[in-house]
Amino acid sequence: MSLLNEQQLALLHTHLIVPIAVGDYLYNNLSVGEDAQYGLHESLSEIDPDSALLAIALSAKHIALRYVNHIPVAAALSLESGKIIDDYGLDWLANYRGMPLDEVALQESLRHVPEDLESIADLLDALRFALMDCEDPAVILCDILSIQARAHMEIADFILAELERDEGEGFQIADYTASAAPSGDNIILFPIHLRQ
Repeated sequence: MSLLNEQQLALLHTHLIVPIAVGDYLYNNLSVGEDAQYGLHESLSEIDPDSALLAIALSAKHIALRYVNHIPVAAALSLESGKIIDDYGLDWLANYRGMPLDEVALQESLRHVPEDLESIADLLDALRFALMDCEDPAVILCDILSIQARAHMEIADFILAELERDEGEGFQIADYTASAAPSGDNIILFPIHLRQ
């Protein structure tokens, strides 16, 4: 059972968009053509790693639930997706609403983004190879989500390395508030740095 209620999950879907599209393809058994694939890749590549992680986890949850009773790795993907949604969803929504965030908890969350992206990518790959029907839209969706998770993992690793280097050079993490974020920005991780 999720820590988020139905309204919170619906808000995440609405603001992150990709999970709605993935759900449409799966539940309506629609073909995921080249234009759709490009659109999903583009939508995921344009957001920051923390938002991408949530969008991928919400999307992966839709895929996993379709196969959870038939393919064991789908159950693992469902559990991992749910954990990620619980770990990051409430903070993401709090930031979206302009509520204050716990900077220490924020920094700690940041350190887990790359490993969470890698974990979900591995499970998506495993499910993709367990699926027998190559015509199933879930095969293409698993590929897209896995590729984007690995790309964002590299970005998050790079940002983490830069933050650690900056901290060693006397940078200080500024208080991150909604007023410090660009208008309409839903990004909760990778806070602003100020030189002392």
